[in-house]
Amino acid sequence: MDRLQEFVALLEESSGYMSGQLLAQKAGISRSAVWKHVRKLRQCGYKIESLHGQGYRLAGTTEYPVPWELAKLLNTSFVGRGGMVYRESAESTQSIAIALAEKGKLDAVVIAEQQSGGRGRMKRKWLSPRGGIWLSVVLKPAVPTVTSTMLPFVAAIAVCDAIREATSLAATLKWPNDVMVAGKKTAGILLDLSAEAETVNYAVIGIGINANVDVSKLKMNREGRPAVTSLKDELGHGINRLHLTRLLLEKIELFYLALEKKGPAAIIAEWRKRSDMMGKKVSVMQQESRYEGIVADVNDDGSLRVRTARGDMDVTSGDVLVSY
Repeated sequence: MDRLQEFVALLEESSGYMSGQLLAQKAGISRSAVWKHVRKLRQCGYKIESLHGQGYRLAGTTEYPVPWELAKLLNTSFVGRGGMVYRESAESTQSIAIALAEKGKLDAVVIAEQQSGGRGRMKRKWLSPRGGIWLSVVLKPAVPTVTSTMLPFVAAIAVCDAIREATSLAATLKWPNDVMVAGKKTAGILLDLSAEAETVNYAVIGIGINANVDVSKLKMNREGRPAVTSLKDELGHGINRLHLTRLLLEKIELFYLALEKKGPAAIIAEWRKRSDMMGKKVSVMQQESRYEGIVADVNDDGSLRVRTARGDMDVTSGDVLVSY
């Protein structure tokens, strides 16, 4: 990745074409390596023109969330400052991030263009084709273990606000960690936590956003779960994933700091503002049982209060299907 970053910088230095020979000399690589670098950068979304006898010219930068471009734009004090890992393809960004966390590499971000083994809630498979934003953030929370359960709510608020700002779509939140557009799921969050008693060793927040994804590639058995959509499908055009990723990471830091300073009640209050579940009819599915009711509230511990014919129930796990 460092070599690619250096190669991009060389192309940016020139206002016109630069010969392959000169690029090879400046980069300290072979002529064949020049072509490999050009091909790789094109795969990363850069527009590089080539002209016989003149060489190569950078005709347009990328909108992919590549780490060196993201680092230029990112305005955070700790999120992403522990390093960024970028993969063309990975089994799971969450697995890579957990491995980094175990080695003490905190505040890192892992991004992949596609995942072959992405995970969702309750060990479900999360389909992650090209065009989405698939990333994991490693944090060292300075909050008690019990408070760290608020991190998925922090991430959901961050995703919701980033989507709203980047696209003007009316994104909303669905309990416990889904981000919805037009009543359809467009993003999800996963939390892996390592803790001992009251001390959190690390937290890894996994986030998947169907950004420029072809929804037809996301077909799967969704019984009891909402339909899916992508930002591209809702807008009718693709979005700048680099811009959206920057916004997302900045907002994760913003709301994480709010959790540290103001506590869980403040985060739940922000979550409520972005949810349209209140007062809606829902079906709650927990293992073999199913019951219906009306959403009354989200409690400060993150549980969902549902008003049923038998009285109020606090839901802490399971699937909740909303009647939009």
